[in-house]
Amino acid sequence: MGMFDNVNCEYLLPGITAGMKLDFQTKSFGDESVGGFMDNYTITKDGQLIFHKTVWELVPDEERPYYGKPEWDKGGLYKMMGSMKSVPQEDEVIEYNGILNIYTISAGKEWIDFNMTFTDGVVSDVERINKEQELK
Repeated sequence: MGMFDNVNCEYLLPGITAGMKLDFQTKSFGDESVGGFMDNYTITKDGQLIFHKTVWELVPDEERPYYGKPEWDKGGLYKMMGSMKSVPQEDEVIEYNGILNIYTISAGKEWIDFNMTFTDGVVSDVERINKEQELK
């Protein structure tokens, strides 16, 4: 299956009703210096690509879910659970040039797939892919 990034798309997409909430994924950044590791992005209403930066920090033992419980003394997975937390950083506008493929499955089990072309960091074209494909 591989790693992917999450994309919140506020940009109006062809064939998608305004206000319809869809959670998209992409593998387009897998070979880039950012992305490909469960990162979060937003495509704004005006077509800009925003990267929501995070850093991972170690959680002190006493703040982990099994600390002070009998399971803690067993070690292993019990000590590892909750050992890292994601800490949001400042958002970054990405001056992306290229095609960003985003996809999702609707509540009605319809595969929704778009290629979004970015020029100088702004959406310049949108193409719906697999318009008739439905999952069974």
